[in-house]
Amino acid sequence: MKVTAYKPYFGATPKSLNDDDFTKLTVYFELLGAVKKPTVSLIIPIYRAKETLVAHIYSLANLKTIIPYEVIFVENNADDESLSILEQLGAKVVSEKQQGITYARQRGLEEAKGQIICTMDPDSIYDPYYVDKMALPFFVDKDLVLCYSVSKSYEDDFQLSSKMKFRNKLKNIYFRWKLSQDFTTKIKHIRAVCMAVRRDSILPIGYETDLKAVSGCDDGMLAIKLYNVGKFKYIPIDVYTALPPKRDPAKPFPFCNERFMPAKKSMEETYKELITEEVAQ
Repeated sequence: MKVTAYKPYFGATPKSLNDDDFTKLTVYFELLGAVKKPTVSLIIPIYRAKETLVAHIYSLANLKTIIPYEVIFVENNADDESLSILEQLGAKVVSEKQQGITYARQRGLEEAKGQIICTMDPDSIYDPYYVDKMALPFFVDKDLVLCYSVSKSYEDDFQLSSKMKFRNKLKNIYFRWKLSQDFTTKIKHIRAVCMAVRRDSILPIGYETDLKAVSGCDDGMLAIKLYNVGKFKYIPIDVYTALPPKRDPAKPFPFCNERFMPAKKSMEETYKELITEEVAQ
């Protein structure tokens, strides 16, 4: 399905679904529950997601893979409507009461059983072959620790106007250029919405849970730490996500500068540590 085909599911609830769609999603979670040894774990934090959650789940149910996987929703003080959707469809949900995206992702990491961790967002629509494309490279290259991609954007109800399609083309060109740059530039443009990590590599590191919940921190800081552990790989694949909130163009969104990091550890100190470790090796 193309992202535009998800329009009927924008703002949908289990009760609003037709019988075939409701059965498809409930049977999907029943089948997932029968997977005892998943190779891949899909981790989705949930906070406020009621408008896009059913569509997101539908995109998961459309995944095509023979790789055994699990789906774990981490509710982080989520709204009642989102929780009701997950409960009615029979999804696996774990709770993290400490507010913040890094706490939620860390809770999902600790719960996961798969060798490969895919971090995902509930406002995003994923390519049917997402699991294969993001996970299989890890079994080809033992030194690979992180796979990442560049997401595209959709409009409010999963539509793509000509303007949005043009914007997505420019975004892809821009991000591919940024991701080809030096270490500090590349790290700033890796996003958790389409990121896969080797579990054995991430477990000893974990998420910076004392960071404030600011976009670019949870994924960027993790990438910084993983950069010195192994290799990264860019994966071209379609992922559509909601547009970011509007902000003052004169004040670009900060990437984990010292206002958003623990005072005990500045970004400069982190860079120095990485450089020192790299030289020591």
